[in-house]
Amino acid sequence: MNQPDMMLHLPGMERLAAIEASCQHSGMVENLGLILDSAEPGKVTYHYQLKARHVNHIGSLHGGIAATLADSAMAAAALTTLPPNEWITMTDLSIKFIRAVFALDETLTIEGRVDHAGKRMFATNSVILNSEGKIVARAMANAIRLKKDRC
Repeated sequence: MNQPDMMLHLPGMERLAAIEASCQHSGMVENLGLILDSAEPGKVTYHYQLKARHVNHIGSLHGGIAATLADSAMAAAALTTLPPNEWITMTDLSIKFIRAVFALDETLTIEGRVDHAGKRMFATNSVILNSEGKIVARAMANAIRLKKDRC
């Protein structure tokens, strides 16, 4: 059983706090190096510093990494609204890239929000901002609510 599965008994806000407090980040969380700045029900803010391994062939932030940053923030925002024994998974993602990020010392702010939390589906959005507060990308995604017995 992996770490998130062992926390399903916790409400979403507590689960996110427990995941963030754990020193055993894995997968994309470890790869990205996302740092949670704030969380409240339906909204999270992360910070990310551009890494050399995340740039494309022209030296800017890779679009797939930007999409992953937005996806991670939107999923975390949805997680904060869940009761115990429920999980979510994203069903689609749309992203619009507005400006490139080239500087390896650039720290981005990634905001994720829940626009609608229905009985089965969530509508979420994300914005990625550069250190000057200018928009780098905007994203929208939907997520589906999963019960413990279906996870």
